Amino acid sequence: MRKEPQFCMAEEKFNFAAVDAAFQTYCRIMFGRPVGGLLEFEPYLREAMLPYAIMKSCVSGKDVYMSGPHYPKGGRFAGPGELAQVKQPPVSINDIKDADSLFRAAGEQFVYCGNKVFGRNINTALVDNSINCIDVYYSHNVRNVKKAAYVSCVRESEYVFGIPAFPKINYSMRCLEGINVNRMFETYYSNHCSDMYYSFNCYNCSEVIFGFNLRGRRHVIGNVQLDAARYSELKKKLASEIAEELSKRKRAFSISDMARMGVSERKGGDEYELIPTVPAPASVEKAFSETAKIVLGVERSGISQYAPFLQKRALPVKKLRGKYGSAVYRPETPLVNTLPAGILCTREEAMAEDKPLVGEKELALPLRELASAVAKKASITLEMVEGETREVPEITQAIDSTECWSSWDATSSTRSACSTGIIQSKYIFGGYFRMLDSEFCINCYDMVEAKRCFELDSSSKAIGCYFCHNVEGCEECIFCCNAKGLRHAVFNQQLPKGEYLRVKKMLLDYVNAELDRGKTIGQSVFSLVK
Repeated sequence: MRKEPQFCMAEEKFNFAAVDAAFQTYCRIMFGRPVGGLLEFEPYLREAMLPYAIMKSCVSGKDVYMSGPHYPKGGRFAGPGELAQVKQPPVSINDIKDADSLFRAAGEQFVYCGNKVFGRNINTALVDNSINCIDVYYSHNVRNVKKAAYVSCVRESEYVFGIPAFPKINYSMRCLEGINVNRMFETYYSNHCSDMYYSFNCYNCSEVIFGFNLRGRRHVIGNVQLDAARYSELKKKLASEIAEELSKRKRAFSISDMARMGVSERKGGDEYELIPTVPAPASVEKAFSETAKIVLGVERSGISQYAPFLQKRALPVKKLRGKYGSAVYRPETPLVNTLPAGILCTREEAMAEDKPLVGEKELALPLRELASAVAKKASITLEMVEGETREVPEITQAIDSTECWSSWDATSSTRSACSTGIIQSKYIFGGYFRMLDSEFCINCYDMVEAKRCFELDSSSKAIGCYFCHNVEGCEECIFCCNAKGLRHAVFNQQLPKGEYLRVKKMLLDYVNAELDRGKTIGQSVFSLVK
């Protein structure tokens, strides 16, 4: 029986056929034929998405999609069209006498908003934080994306399915990390590439199958160089076998499955530490102290003491012993978080591993047998360092970044630490996906153009905001949610500046007392419940 899509809120008019047709187009291009309907592959493609949450609306009881995993189970949730129907008890600011009464009132007032769309969106359903998208289904944190399903943290892309964290990727499925690629399947950590299957850490390559750690190569299978005619012959055969597996099983073996074909699991599992495991550079220490002074009013030293607090909701990155005994990193991102340590190596080690992985005779093996033969010699690195980059200890992916520490990804950023995805930002500490075009922020989540904020979530163009959610163009606000253009506001009520500053002092006194006492605080923007 054919599976039918389920929609929520005002999405019943969604044209699912447009997205399914895009999936069929992708399959014909990559595998030579259709392999089934898009919804038949939902479990397989959802595996690739970054964590998200599905909550129930406190107004309608329908699903509310939230583009992050940290929202409280006891919180109140609503879609954008339902916010006006949420009942909120009036709050008298004069009744707020201490931090306890402040947080208690916040819990009664706060509503988390999901299913958010911004800009001009056409034919989208089951999305959150969708900006200027067309024909997109079941996705979050997407911007300028067309013809897509089951993707997260993707921008400027089209015809993509099952993609986490990948900008400027087109006609691709089940790929992670890189930029400017086209026509890809199960390919990772690759830049400026096209027409690739089951490949890792390639740059400026095209027409590659089972390629690892290659630069500027074309017509390659198992790192073996071929002429165009021989490559075309083998590609047709292997793509047909992938299509057959997808058609029958509604999934294909993953890059992690392939790795385990060639590497045995270590007895007792892989031993690991979570980063940070090395001291922060002096420049990062200084930046943290300056940021704490600006945001919280008190200079703080010794960032390592605060790392557990800052990284409480950051994407974990594990440090393990790799294939050659060196320390390697494995982030808890979908698709690669189950790679066995026995196939992992450092970036430097990987770049010495671009030699052929099989003999020419083995290239004629069936798909799975060839994958197994390649896996026995392949090496995988989960480190990426590109551009003008320096002083970035325990940043596993650094592009044109300087003076950053203990984070998964820093791109065109500086003087930041203990976060997840820091993009075109500076003086960012703590937080989760994604900090974009922002500065001087602590423990903020999914923000764009934010400055001097603390515990801010799903917001843009916010300045000096504390414990706020889904605010836009707001300045000097506390415990505000689902609001635009407020200034000197608490609980969405604009106050005289003096009264606002009284509440702000009360809040920061609590925050700093907690940090003095235990290097952490018990409250967050995700703990505001009745």
